[in-house]
Amino acid sequence: MWPLVRQARHLGRYREITQVLVHHGFGYLVDQLGLTALLSLPRRAILRAPAPPPLGSAERLREALVELGPAFVKLGQALSTRPDLLPADMVAELSKLQDTVPPFPGAQAVALIETTFGQPIDRLFASFEREPFAAASLGQVHAAVLPDGTPVVVKVQRPDIANRIQTDLAILADLAALAQERLALAAQYNLSEIVWEFSATLRAELDYVREGRNADRFRQMFCDNPHIYIPRVYWEYTDTRVLTIERITGIKLNDMAALRAAEVDLPRLARVSVEITLEEIFGHGFFHSDPHPGNFFVIDGEVLGVVDFGQVGMLDHATMQGLLLMMGALINHDSQSLLRALERLGVIPRRAATAALRRDLERFVDGFVDRPLGQISARETFDGLTALLRRHRLIIPGPLATLLKTIVMMEGLGMQLDPTLDVFAAARPYIQRALREQITPTALGAQALAGGRELGELAFEIPEQISQSLQRLNEGELHLQTREVELRRVAGALIGAANRVALALVVSAFILGVAVLVVAMRAFEWYGWLPWTLLFFGVGGVVTGGIMLTLALLRRE
Repeated sequence: MWPLVRQARHLGRYREITQVLVHHGFGYLVDQLGLTALLSLPRRAILRAPAPPPLGSAERLREALVELGPAFVKLGQALSTRPDLLPADMVAELSKLQDTVPPFPGAQAVALIETTFGQPIDRLFASFEREPFAAASLGQVHAAVLPDGTPVVVKVQRPDIANRIQTDLAILADLAALAQERLALAAQYNLSEIVWEFSATLRAELDYVREGRNADRFRQMFCDNPHIYIPRVYWEYTDTRVLTIERITGIKLNDMAALRAAEVDLPRLARVSVEITLEEIFGHGFFHSDPHPGNFFVIDGEVLGVVDFGQVGMLDHATMQGLLLMMGALINHDSQSLLRALERLGVIPRRAATAALRRDLERFVDGFVDRPLGQISARETFDGLTALLRRHRLIIPGPLATLLKTIVMMEGLGMQLDPTLDVFAAARPYIQRALREQITPTALGAQALAGGRELGELAFEIPEQISQSLQRLNEGELHLQTREVELRRVAGALIGAANRVALALVVSAFILGVAVLVVAMRAFEWYGWLPWTLLFFGVGGVVTGGIMLTLALLRRE
């Protein structure tokens, strides 16, 4: 039986997925995963009859994901930001996936709102537009007015979308685990971990309460910044499936004609949009990870309004340090520092860099020599780095990939407004401030305290771990394996140590004998040729043994 079919209620969806894959020319993948039994007999016959598909594999994959529904479309969009995993043609094709679908009936949205808050829609809102003005795969947005006259937008989740997403995510996890067992490429890239991270992100996006908290956090972060405006969340009209937020009216950031007609200062706007993202990343470690133009509005020609906080990223201290080290290495053309940065970021396993990887890193860094910062783009840097990683079959951890995608999107957004924008120059003061904050007494003290705590915990854990290992070894549950070369090395080391111990004992015996002889000669007035002869040979033995012991300790086995 198929190991992934663990719940009978998902069997129909499994069959639907396999049929869509076969229909779009991925029957070989269904066969490799052992899913053929899920197909009907006629479709099994089609699977065995090779028919050349009319489109390329990248186009067919995009069409299959669209047919499979929202979870798979979201997966395709996530993969379109991972050039370290997929070839360029696949990334380009998946980038065409749009998160826009036909809206569902407004009556269903009204029913969900009334059920959620237990009141008629007319009592909740002074007015509510039944027809949505925007629709996406997870929900749609309606214009409304609160009883006090405040204009708002109400984001309503699609009926039963959460259950459908949860089912598809469970199936994706099963498919990833099965692929890792049967496909070498899936195991190499740890497909299960990638799907797990994607699932966590999508589940968070389904929770509108979480999105509202994100908006409140951004509003607090920029409360003193006059160049940005974050809309207010109305919590009395918000639930996990309904989000009510202040409505922003303005010009979309990608509407260049309207911006020019309004005589907006485009270079200043470009600088503000970039600085906002830099402040999020380097100032707070909490950033808007979907900065496409549709989420930004220009209000009154001066202020940048930001919406849609379902996708966010967070940076921990280690990732921030690694990012700063990486950017410093690129600016200073230091391939060794870049290697250490990639190790700290989890891209390269520690002490696992090959000679070929080191050479490629040197060539990559050399590409920045003698080039002004204004001529270096984030996209070019990211593309070059991911090409290098793909060559060596290394992948970028999910949180870091999200961060790099955000930086590239931010650069594209800014340069659309001002092609002369120097992103590295704009980033320099934020990087310098972040570096200074890393070495303040408070930060260093916190690092020392954390390190001391870890060492203390390790000191308590080591004896217990040794005891458990010895117990398992004694009970036959733990087996030690070593290669013959290693065994010879260990045996040689043991023999050498034993020889040194024996020689040390001999020298000690000579020293003790000489000491006893001297005491006897002084105490018992023992004189003559015999005691002096013994003393001469004793001192000679001590000197000879000492020389031999020193040579043995210095010699490498």
